[in-house]
Amino acid sequence: MTIDRAKRKNQVLEAVIETHIDTALPVGSNYIVKMLGLSSATIRGVMFELEKEGCLYHPHTSAGRIPTDLGYRRYVDNIRSRELDALSEGLCSRIKNHLHKLKVLEEIIEESSHVMSEITNYTAVAILPQEKLYLDGAYHMFEQPEFREFERMRDFLRVMEEKKNLLGVLRSDLDYLGTRIRIGREIALDGLEHCTVITTSYKINNQPAGNLGVIGPMRMKYEKIVPLVEEIASFATEMLERI
Repeated sequence: MTIDRAKRKNQVLEAVIETHIDTALPVGSNYIVKMLGLSSATIRGVMFELEKEGCLYHPHTSAGRIPTDLGYRRYVDNIRSRELDALSEGLCSRIKNHLHKLKVLEEIIEESSHVMSEITNYTAVAILPQEKLYLDGAYHMFEQPEFREFERMRDFLRVMEEKKNLLGVLRSDLDYLGTRIRIGREIALDGLEHCTVITTSYKINNQPAGNLGVIGPMRMKYEKIVPLVEEIASFATEMLERI
């Protein structure tokens, strides 16, 4: 594949995914034609190739395509090779205002999770040093169009209530350097196959002590959520160093 062809595929995939993130609807080729200014035949051909590669799928009831977990993985790898959005000063101040007066480890981590859930409207997760799992905002997932189906709601809620299997997945991320993004089947947990889990570690004495992160739909604004998770974990680390 030539560089130009690979670049065009990535452009089309990015356009489809970012449109789907905004609309939660299948994306038709005509819409992408307007976005990218390429011919209808070119866009249809590229979308067909992406579908064959498993990056898009074609719901039977729609003429448009929806990204798969593999498509999101390619998209995330592409955008992470670029510099992601920095948090605004206002948002950083909001985070610090929530946390700066806290003096107890559990309070700092639990409030960090609460702030993360409040800002993202996703479910926040945290592993405390005692390997206790803390969850905040599970109800937010039911506000997402993907989770209005009864079976998805039930399966997600079961994972949140049982906790044991989720704790096992998140605990395996403690040794991971940097921010980990698990998408769909990469999570390897029934009930979360339509989700993304983003986690990063907070530290005590410069050593990873636990994880903070979010569980949301695959259809999330990664370029905004990833820096947010990292900033909150960084500030939690700063607070823990003070105590």
